[in-house]
Amino acid sequence: MELRGYQREAVGPALRGRNSIVWLPTGAGKTRAAVHVCRQHLESRPGRRVAVLVNKVHLVEQHATKEFHVLQKDFRVTAISGDSSHKTFFAYAVKKSDVVICTAQILQNALASQEEDMHVELTDFSLLVIDECHHTHKEAVYNKIMLNYLQRKLSGQQDLPQVLGLTASPGTGGATTFEGAVEHILQALGGLVARGGGGHPQTRRSASEHHAACRPGLQGLRAGSGVSPSQICANLDTEKIMSAQEELQQLQSHVPQPRKQYDLCQERAQDPFGERLKMMMRRIQRYMEMPGLPQDFGTQVYEQRIVELEKRAAETFCRKTRVCALHLRKYNDALLINDTVRMIDAFQCLQQFYAAERDTKDPTEQFLSATFEENRTSLQALAGDRRYENPRLGKLEEILREHFQPLGASRGIVFTTTRQSAHSLLSWLQDTAALRGQHIRAAVLTGAGYSNQTRHMTQNEQQDVIKLFREGALNLLFSTSVAEEGLDIAQCNIVVRYGLMTNEIAMMQARGRARAENSVYSVLAKANSREVSRELLNEDLVELMERAIRAVQAMPEQEYRLKIRELQRVAVASWLMKEARISERRQLHDPDAVYLYCVNCNMAVCRGSDLRTVEGMHHVNVNPNFGLYYRVSAGKLQFQRTFKDWEPGCRIVCRECSQDWGMEMIYRHVKLPILCIKNFVVETPAEKRKYKKWSAVTFPVKEFDYVEYCSSTYGQSF
Repeated sequence: MELRGYQREAVGPALRGRNSIVWLPTGAGKTRAAVHVCRQHLESRPGRRVAVLVNKVHLVEQHATKEFHVLQKDFRVTAISGDSSHKTFFAYAVKKSDVVICTAQILQNALASQEEDMHVELTDFSLLVIDECHHTHKEAVYNKIMLNYLQRKLSGQQDLPQVLGLTASPGTGGATTFEGAVEHILQALGGLVARGGGGHPQTRRSASEHHAACRPGLQGLRAGSGVSPSQICANLDTEKIMSAQEELQQLQSHVPQPRKQYDLCQERAQDPFGERLKMMMRRIQRYMEMPGLPQDFGTQVYEQRIVELEKRAAETFCRKTRVCALHLRKYNDALLINDTVRMIDAFQCLQQFYAAERDTKDPTEQFLSATFEENRTSLQALAGDRRYENPRLGKLEEILREHFQPLGASRGIVFTTTRQSAHSLLSWLQDTAALRGQHIRAAVLTGAGYSNQTRHMTQNEQQDVIKLFREGALNLLFSTSVAEEGLDIAQCNIVVRYGLMTNEIAMMQARGRARAENSVYSVLAKANSREVSRELLNEDLVELMERAIRAVQAMPEQEYRLKIRELQRVAVASWLMKEARISERRQLHDPDAVYLYCVNCNMAVCRGSDLRTVEGMHHVNVNPNFGLYYRVSAGKLQFQRTFKDWEPGCRIVCRECSQDWGMEMIYRHVKLPILCIKNFVVETPAEKRKYKKWSAVTFPVKEFDYVEYCSSTYGQSF
């Protein structure tokens, strides 16, 4: 396997057995270089074993078929994802393999498992390859694995695996100062152990002086969710962060950067559809009889305040306020959709919401439904009036008409915020006469995770779309962030960021998709908008990140090692303290003194002592009388994947008010109701509270005992 000069430079320390991070831009062949490291590692000594960790399920199969397949002639390569039968017998699969490619979550589950068929140790591997390693931060699974690693290392364990991290964009970790960005990089390296740098000089700007004038200062930015270079080094326990330095010219010639342009549009001159929605929202707020409610409709700030209001209302059993808040959030969603895509998309969002089953006996629900029905006809008429259509779509039409000619070979991706907007953009394209025809062949590419707002894609559907795009049967994708990093997608000559507000990592990843010669990277946004300001700020943050990485690369070795070791000690101590606090919190209250109430109608439905966990994660109610409180909806739920001991049953709803509660699971032929914690209010001796996750509750939940349950329920001893 021949590597280019810049690839050899970047993996030099890894080939010598040192922990390192390879920092190269998207399209430079980081994974190919990692395959070369794996081959040499396995050939150098018998009995060695490699784990290749990815952070997204669809990358497992891609790495196995597109990159690591070249090792299959000489080594046993096994790909294990959530859909794989190997997952159930992970330990056995590991023992029979030289290279295991899996999601980080599968490895983390196996490290924590007590089952012989599942459990593995870090020391079962001699090399860990961590793809997109900038995700090694906070609660990310990568970080949990590396904190386990660091705890063992700091306690003196010697036989830990070598670590190789791969990234195109470490980011600044939310830091806005040079010192903060350096700290971020070092922290992450300490988890791996690296030194190096790379990437390209900052892309030349084509924004006008007016845009530069509205560039925000770095000091004004709030901390974000990224990880600094120093944090990355500490978390990944790396001795080197490597990039192309001597071979930088070759890298730049092989991975050309796109031309960046700002395609700006104006606000709608008139927006009677949006004004009608705001009028309806004001009417709902008057009905609530709560002075001081926010009036900044159609903003993320309004959504945050309404979500908090709904939470407080649920906890105080104020049903009227809670139900109104839920409806106001949906109207706010419609305003955001109206701002992003078409009026008809916003109208359909509301229409689907009001078509759902709800408690028709509740006077608040009656008022809200009547309000929508009174305005339905007017809204529908306005939504069809092209005089008030979104200027963003006109600008997008111009871009697509310029780049997609009838006999051309263009290929592009339009990145948008939500699944809903991706589907709406495809629908808009199909309805736009000037863009219809064989020269634009478009599809949607979104995430595989479940969402209750828009149907998710299955992994197979994702792979089918990517395959058709790669082969040219499709030449345009409307995509969420799923296509930003990692996916093996053909080179594009046009990438459009459609009204996005993201950090510098997402910007770099999306820009890296425009890899064809003379490609264009377009920022489509409203003039003088927050999106434009954030994009300009991201350019400054990329420059700051590059300076920070070079500073880390230039640090004297002794100073670097001392800094990394101190960051690692602090990280492990903080982790252990946090775990101890979580353990203490789970023991605060007797489960028999805890009550769960339906979040909608406030009916008490069970005690904490009625709950058990299945496989450590699914919270089920084992009280046979619980069935009196819920109804089962028709039709079994269908999941793409299968499970070892259970299968999904039907959705369950409150018998009193039809509030969604969760679903049934059929576990070894026994039906058990799984409860979704966000659909309940939890009352302890200390407070009433609505939780987002079961992990935050303050009472212990026992593990489900199948034999005990069968004995008590069916009156037989086993």
